[in-house]
Amino acid sequence: MDAFLSDLMPMTWVDDHVYVAGGWYVPATWGDFAAQTGIHVVLHLCPQAPQPFQGPAPQGWLWLDIADETQAGAELRLQAGRFVLHWVTAGERVLLHSSLGLHRVRWAYVAYRICAGQSARAALRAAEQRPWQAPYHTDRQAWEVFAEQLTAIGSQAAVGGWGGEHAL
Repeated sequence: MDAFLSDLMPMTWVDDHVYVAGGWYVPATWGDFAAQTGIHVVLHLCPQAPQPFQGPAPQGWLWLDIADETQAGAELRLQAGRFVLHWVTAGERVLLHSSLGLHRVRWAYVAYRICAGQSARAALRAAEQRPWQAPYHTDRQAWEVFAEQLTAIGSQAAVGGWGGEHAL
């Protein structure tokens, strides 16, 4: 009996179009993973260099050179949040992936929720629900400031260049 890759890998559903995974397995089996899950967009966190994704390039790709949330200032939060929002709005499924473990992408999910119009408090509350583990140890005040800044500049500024040209 053939097992689906999604039954074997550490990937989980967060909401209708956002999924999270960590480690080496998804990049090493990207072609099969994308074919079986219908996920073709990746926000990838990996310090120093992106982990190679084997197979066809993702339709949308954003690599951020960071290990964890403490390295994600307002500019990276905005970039990650808008990237995910862009693709979710386009009807795509987005994988938030960290080579160092799926728990390290939670901040990108919070940034997306705030960029999508949720308050910082509501986004943080969502980040403490399944599949995440509570409590979420983060700088809540920094998220409030981020949300206020986003409101001041407008959350729907143009985002371009999120296509396959950024893929490996």
